[in-house]
Amino acid sequence: MKPVKMISKLFKIGALVSLVSMIGVVTLQVFARYFLESTPHWTEEAARMLFIYAVAFGTGTGIQNGDFIRLDLIEKYLSPQMGWWLNVVTDILIIVFAVLLAFGSIQFIRLGMDEMSPALELPMGLVFVSILLIGLSIILFTLVHLQQMFKHK
Repeated sequence: MKPVKMISKLFKIGALVSLVSMIGVVTLQVFARYFLESTPHWTEEAARMLFIYAVAFGTGTGIQNGDFIRLDLIEKYLSPQMGWWLNVVTDILIIVFAVLLAFGSIQFIRLGMDEMSPALELPMGLVFVSILLIGLSIILFTLVHLQQMFKHK
């Protein structure tokens, strides 16, 4: 389980760095708006991209912490055995969705590598990598959750 802990730590660091960087860029934009003659043209786009990556890195952490929607209302009316199976089926469906998301994002990344962002002049494919990151993190941490469910059954 050591690689999963390391990946989890990287996701937390990625989310923190993205969020702190976004706050720094927005602070620079606000400062420039009030105290300088003009604002840097790249700050809005950079803040948007950093927000996207903060969400992408935060997705894995959120799944690992159990912060996403569950079917608690339905599970409440089921036996413990049926509730367990409901969680297994839900996790499997989530993994199927995430696999489709990850595979679909690869084509999106390829298309985006030819398109440049207007202000930062970076390939948009770099932004679209966040979709792949979300899909892969959902797969990984949901598989870990499934493994823990079967281990504790």
